[in-house]
Amino acid sequence: MRLLSLTNQTKQNPGNKQHLKIELLVCQAGGQNCKEHLSIINDCYLDANNYHFEKDYLNSIESLKNAFFKTSELNQETCVKCANLFRSTIRQSLENIHGELHHLTTGLIKNRRYLNCYKKSCAVLNDLK
Repeated sequence: MRLLSLTNQTKQNPGNKQHLKIELLVCQAGGQNCKEHLSIINDCYLDANNYHFEKDYLNSIESLKNAFFKTSELNQETCVKCANLFRSTIRQSLENIHGELHHLTTGLIKNRRYLNCYKKSCAVLNDLK
């Protein structure tokens, strides 16, 4: 039984809010406990994707951080599994950005322009662990 579905937003149209990152498929509580939270989490996630697409890494990281902390408000017993999956998905996105920034700031073609973003991604990932 799948609890929720994860979908990818296309780069051709990153501003299309029709593409939700996280959708509930089956919920013990019928989705009533997290409907508002899930909407906010998806909005933050889509904003983060838009910022990432525009190479605005600081705002992307901040949006993902906000989405992550919004999941902490899902503390009902029936929401624990979904909240953990939301956090895992958000953490994976932050790790992907961190990896991209690591690549941009090291090696032969390092770009110091992204060094603050890389440090921010390190700090946020450490905070979320």
